[in-house]
Amino acid sequence: MQSTSPSYSSLQELIVTDQIYKDKSLTIMSFIMHLESMQSYGTPSTFLMTRPRGFGLSLLTTSLDKILKKDAEVTNKIEDRGILDNIQQRHTLIIDFKKVNGRTPKEFKDSLIDTLQERFWFHHIESHINPYLTPKVYFARLIEELYKRHNESMVILIDNYDIPLEVAAMMEHEDNRIESTCAYLDMLNVIKYSKNKVRWALLSGHVKFTLASEYSEGLPLIYDLSNDERYETMFGFTRKEVSSLFADKIAKFADNLNITPDEYIDLLEQCYGGFHFSDNLQPVMCPACISHLMANNGLLLPYSGAGKYTFLSKYLKQHKDDLNWLYDKDGQDPLFSESIDRKLKGKQLGSLLIQLGFATRTNVLANTDEGYTTWRYRFSFPNLDMKKTFDLITEQCPSSDLTKVLPLDIFKETKEDIEEPLKDND
Repeated sequence: MQSTSPSYSSLQELIVTDQIYKDKSLTIMSFIMHLESMQSYGTPSTFLMTRPRGFGLSLLTTSLDKILKKDAEVTNKIEDRGILDNIQQRHTLIIDFKKVNGRTPKEFKDSLIDTLQERFWFHHIESHINPYLTPKVYFARLIEELYKRHNESMVILIDNYDIPLEVAAMMEHEDNRIESTCAYLDMLNVIKYSKNKVRWALLSGHVKFTLASEYSEGLPLIYDLSNDERYETMFGFTRKEVSSLFADKIAKFADNLNITPDEYIDLLEQCYGGFHFSDNLQPVMCPACISHLMANNGLLLPYSGAGKYTFLSKYLKQHKDDLNWLYDKDGQDPLFSESIDRKLKGKQLGSLLIQLGFATRTNVLANTDEGYTTWRYRFSFPNLDMKKTFDLITEQCPSSDLTKVLPLDIFKETKEDIEEPLKDND
């Protein structure tokens, strides 16, 4: 979902209301406790969290910042059950790379430096842009100055960490792509050697990119928590949460369609739900889409089509891959956990589609042979919204379709398809 979309402010308002914030705050605090407990072994632990667009990763960054700082505006309104007392108060450095761009390595590096320069200004640290300094040097200086000020380990929160890698990957010439990627990975490498200055760092974004290469050490060791069952519902709304939080509106919307509230929630799940982020297969709905829905009198529209998937779209236009191998086929590898290279290799297109939300695991098969267990999966489109968005970016439908209310007979057909029995592998 574009950050400039009107739904973003609505989603923000929803998540910071007493009801929803309290519901997620305990999980967020447990998440912090887990990050704090990881042994660093002389170098800061670095974690990764990815989710499709519209799942509130930027809001997670804001929440972590306020809880770590023990901001009274937030901590006074949440039920912490004593967990907050066990969380050490820390200073934070937040960096958001969503505005990074550039068609050449110089433009790219300047854009990285501009983003870091904003952090110097935000923390009231004197700094002057020097055309001879690299993003790596700027980042190291920023961390050093903050450590001198506070004289204690900080936490680094990097949002939209994947955008610079997408920008670099889409440059015209290979040498430019390599140089720009290395400049960014070299900059991130500063975290690894920050030692006592940084306690831990969290990178968040939509795609799990490889963060080390033959040209740059980067960050070779990342703890990916994206598929950890403890945090499968930390983003998104479960059916129970939607039923409870929006009961009055759902009753009204259902009455308008002459159906029951449960039947209306069935429609919501088929349109905006079906996302699974662990092998538990606990389904969640996209919160940005639910926010849109509540603000638009319950109209069932494919909202996430407003998002831009330039990296994926460009690849699909160049390669025209047949995706029959990915969708609704049992016996698949755990593609959701794989990293993406600058150039997609092998089944990495499948991994990219899963991470962006265009596919999700819908069946898990565990095979045990002589004490050795392997897991195999089935992947499908999670819902009608993501299928319509995919059709849009692959030019299989016009943009005008995004303003058309989905007819109820589509949901009936989809439900019948979902309920068809799955066939296990031999």
